[in-house]
Amino acid sequence: MNTKVIATLATAAGLVCAANMNAQELTWEVNYGVESEYVFRGVELASESFQGGIEGAYGDYYFGLWGSEAIDSFGKDSTEIDLYGGWGYALNDTLQLDLGGTIYHYPDASDETFELFVGVTADTALAPGAYVFYDFDLEVLTLETSIGHSIAIDDVSSIELGAAVGYAREDAGFNYLYYSATADYVYQISDSTSVAAGLRYSANDEDLGYSPDGNLWGGISFTTSF
Repeated sequence: MNTKVIATLATAAGLVCAANMNAQELTWEVNYGVESEYVFRGVELASESFQGGIEGAYGDYYFGLWGSEAIDSFGKDSTEIDLYGGWGYALNDTLQLDLGGTIYHYPDASDETFELFVGVTADTALAPGAYVFYDFDLEVLTLETSIGHSIAIDDVSSIELGAAVGYAREDAGFNYLYYSATADYVYQISDSTSVAAGLRYSANDEDLGYSPDGNLWGGISFTTSF
């Protein structure tokens, strides 16, 4: 197995731990796990994959690194490392504005793209959100809306549900619709640490050739914050 992503995440984890010793106003979250497929906006990019990320937050700002390493890879984009950052601003007691950007880096293909995004989320029932993304290298505009709901089982466990619908369009004219749904069982080990296991489904309305029209897969993850 290619270990570049795992090594990068481990190095970054060490750096953020050191930074936290001298910057207590920063908060950090680390997550990692295994997914039986890697599907992005309705398109399967890899089969079984190790995935993990580190995110820091300082006031209204956040930044992070996320990676995916295919266990049984196919295609040029089986290894992915993303760097992202953004700024959140409370428009009122309910609505939150989110502005940011992401660099998608594919070491196996010596390629990367840059995307900007803007979105609005609401602190109401079903936690609705709407985002606009534009990738300047791929020249793709993406619109996506989502909802989520948490069902408490007891004091330490819950079922987390989510759904999203999106539309992606290349400047050249190609476009497709996609949608997804997720369901995770989350167990809270402590106030700062949890484990989760669940199912995901995603589909699109086009015959893309290199990706199935629909995907059903599972995943497990571990998350901790400090």
